[in-house]
Amino acid sequence: MNPYQSYAGYFGAMSVILMTFSLVYLKAIGVISTVTSSLMFLIVGITFLVMLISEYFLKRRFNQKNNVTVEYTALNISNLYILKSSIIRFLALFLPFLLFYLLVQNHHYFTASTAFKPTRELFDDLLYIFLILGIPYAFLTLKFRAKKAYEFGDYALLTIIGVKSFFKSLFIRSYAKKFHKNRRVKKVWLLYLVNFFFLTLMARFVVSEFQGFEKELFKITSDTFSNYDWYAQFRTWFLVIFHLIFTIDVSIAVIGYSFASRWLENRTRSVDATMSGWVVALLCYPPLNSAFTNQFIGYYGMDTHQFITNEYILATVLSFVIFFYFIYVWATISLGFKFSNLTNRGVVNIGPYKYVRHPAYVSKNFSWWLDNTFVLTNIWASIALALWNVIYVLRALTEERHLKADKEYLKYMKQVKYRFIPKLI
Repeated sequence: MNPYQSYAGYFGAMSVILMTFSLVYLKAIGVISTVTSSLMFLIVGITFLVMLISEYFLKRRFNQKNNVTVEYTALNISNLYILKSSIIRFLALFLPFLLFYLLVQNHHYFTASTAFKPTRELFDDLLYIFLILGIPYAFLTLKFRAKKAYEFGDYALLTIIGVKSFFKSLFIRSYAKKFHKNRRVKKVWLLYLVNFFFLTLMARFVVSEFQGFEKELFKITSDTFSNYDWYAQFRTWFLVIFHLIFTIDVSIAVIGYSFASRWLENRTRSVDATMSGWVVALLCYPPLNSAFTNQFIGYYGMDTHQFITNEYILATVLSFVIFFYFIYVWATISLGFKFSNLTNRGVVNIGPYKYVRHPAYVSKNFSWWLDNTFVLTNIWASIALALWNVIYVLRALTEERHLKADKEYLKYMKQVKYRFIPKLI
């Protein structure tokens, strides 16, 4: 029997599509005056609930079809003891979150730019959710999901162990070596950094991508759209689809970085602890991509000109660009609750992952070459884009180096032999 694979991301994608169009419609008829960040995060929250509900029914159907018995590991101890443990674990997780919350709300990097306003609002929302649902969730989880395997990797327990070890290492020299060698503790600290870094970015992106989608869609519905020439109309439709694709992508990313649970079996098994793995990943995201990478291999500022001028050819090329971006978002949708960077949250072998091991990377890089054919008019611009491709190849290689520690991933590599292109690479 094949292990269960979640298709919840597909229902999440449909939810995002329906609700983004609904928001634009409500604004068009005057029900709402503007689409705020809070409304966008409401969409993400509803999408999360849609994914959660679909996951329940999909897994229930899978279990019934394959005669799988669901086992609840109930603790044979008093509810009062479980409640005390829930409060302690809640506090252990809340304190790191509070530290990140205060950083987002007060640090100059986040407060100086309006681009991070959605991030600050998301962290406000997460704070309320944490305070209201944190203890009840911890109680129910301990009550019915208390396997030793779960406890061994429990984030709260590892946080408590890490804090104790840290303070002991300050005063006991021999303990310092033990602190640095504790892989489980190191994993949870690195996990906090991964989630914090990427969540702050995805919160920005989900709002900016929706705004791009809304802007282009209003052009299509405007009275003047019929006056556009055919290529301008085509280009506008291209941008509508482009921004919708990335609205779906970052919405699922926000969910992936915000929630990991024993119930969903999407908790992090390991985090890449290598410098090379982190460097090649962070080079692709702000602030490093704008402050460093683009300064050396940024091809937009180079002396280039349009390589293709025929509008029919341009339209054909853009159609292929959208095709590759569909593959890209298909990969994100297939990951669903397991979406993350620099971590192992379990093997996914559905969607494009049935054919290649890194469909998102290869499709994104193909789309860049098609969407930026002007680089072919300048050798240095071509080299710059090729170097971006190299970075993504390195990302794939460092990810696999990390994931090979998981026996399940080794089996997956035997099943799916090609990294980038089926039957070729």
